[in-house]
Formats: sequence, structure tokens, C-alpha cells
Amino acid sequence: MRFLVLGASGMAGHTISLYLKERGHEVTGFSRRPVAFLERQVNGDARDEALLARTVGGGGFDVVVNCVGVLNQHAERDPEGAAYLNGELPHVLARLAEGMPTRVFHMSTDCVFAGNTGPYTEDSVPDGETVYDRTKAAGELRDGKNLTFRNSIVGPDTDPGGIGLLNWFMAQEGPVEGWTRALWTGLTTLELARAMEAAAREDVCGLVNMVPEGPISKCDLLRLFNEHLRGGSVEVRACGSVALDKTLVRTNFDCSFRPAPYAEQVAGMAAWMRAHRDLYPHYRIG
Repeated sequence: MRFLVLGASGMAGHTISLYLKERGHEVTGFSRRPVAFLERQVNGDARDEALLARTVGGGGFDVVVNCVGVLNQHAERDPEGAAYLNGELPHVLARLAEGMPTRVFHMSTDCVFAGNTGPYTEDSVPDGETVYDRTKAAGELRDGKNLTFRNSIVGPDTDPGGIGLLNWFMAQEGPVEGWTRALWTGLTTLELARAMEAAAREDVCGLVNMVPEGPISKCDLLRLFNEHLRGGSVEVRACGSVALDKTLVRTNFDCSFRPAPYAEQVAGMAAWMRAHRDLYPHYRIG
């Protein structure tokens, strides 16, 4: 199949791009900076709609995967940019693909919810309050052609300065606090790539909470990182000071893919990182 991955140099985008390429698909990356692992790529700004139109219209793609996003504090500092890249861009891509067989796969997040009234299904009304929360909710595609994956993600980052949870944990030396009352439902970026590959082969659309059954605490998630990536060398201390429940519950099973349990996901992510060590020289993998 032919994929166009927007944000191919980012935390999620690089894994999705490389996974699909290694699975034998034809992958074109779209990113602001070149990536060494893709032969086919377009370098530019996702706000350049003329460039996007030429790229999407001329590529004959089966799926456009949108991994572009303005995260958290960056969204607060640049609300206008977040409004476009998080909220409008997915709909721009959907319009550009009208009249073609090309589908858009968009990445949403559990942060569309504030975490006060969970758990949340696909039909729950987003009530997130930050710029990031609101703009990501605005970007969700819920139509009869395209597909939105709503979940949190963790995964390796080629940028040592990335703000993801795994990047933070891999830089820790001493004891860290693991929040026992902060509940998480999501996927590794590798598992998300697998979900996208499976969905590309099926005629599915709309919005799906692409999560395993049941949440995991942030404490237990960090302990899985520690076990599989740091050889148990970091002490993860249970801490109950933060309580937050953004648990997602999946009710849309039109897509046949079922995510692996969390321990299997993290073990698979660790194997991926060892197999691609050259991408992550800033990690000391145990």
C-alpha cells in the first residue's frame, strides 16, 4: 500500500513511517526536516496548503497519516498555530482527499477530556480545558470515509529534547515517583503503527478509542519501562499525590485490530528500540 506520513520526523511519525516501510509498504514522509530512513520524502511546512495539495493530489496514496501536532505548553504559547495544526489541518487533509480513494488517518488524544468524569467512550463529549485539549478535540474526523484514532501514546523519540514520558524516564538516574492514582489508556507508537496498518486494509471510518481493555497506572507503566529498558536500575517509588482518570473505553470495533496488553506493548517497543539503536544514541538501554 502507499502511505503519506505527515510529521515523519516526530515521535510518532518516525516510528510509523519506518514500521510501514519495513513491512514492505511504499512510504512518503512529509516533514520540516529531512529524515535519513526514507527515500521518498517532501520537506516543507504543513501550513503550506498549496504544497499539501500537490503532494496529496499527485501521490496516489491509499492513506494519509497525520502525525502533526502542537503539544501542551507549545500550544499555550502559540494558540493560533495550535488552532490550525491541531484543529484545522485534519479537515484540510480530508478536503484535499475528497473525490479520491485516499483516506486520512488522524491521531487524537485522551487529552480531549479533562479527566474529571471518566471513563470516556467514543460518544463522550470532550471537556478538556487547555488550548491543546480544545484544539485536538476540534481536529477529530468523524465522517464516513476517514478515521480518527483516539488514545494516548508513549514511545522513543529521535530528539533528545522531546517532551514525551519515555524520553523523560530514559534520562533519569535516581529514584522517580510513579503516580498510582493517575490512570492511562493508550498505545506505544509501535502498536499504533500496527493498528494503522491493520485499519488500512479494512473499510473502516469514524472515531475509535484504540486502546486495550482497562487502564494502567502511570506508576506501573514506568515500572514496565524500567523492567524492559533499564534492567530494573531505576527505583520507581509509588506516589498517590496525583489523581487523574482519563480512561478511554472502546465501543467501536469496526476495525478488527485489538491492541496487545501493556506489558507486551512495552516489551515490543523495547525490542524495536534495540533493533534501531542508531536512531536513539541518547538512550542508555539496559
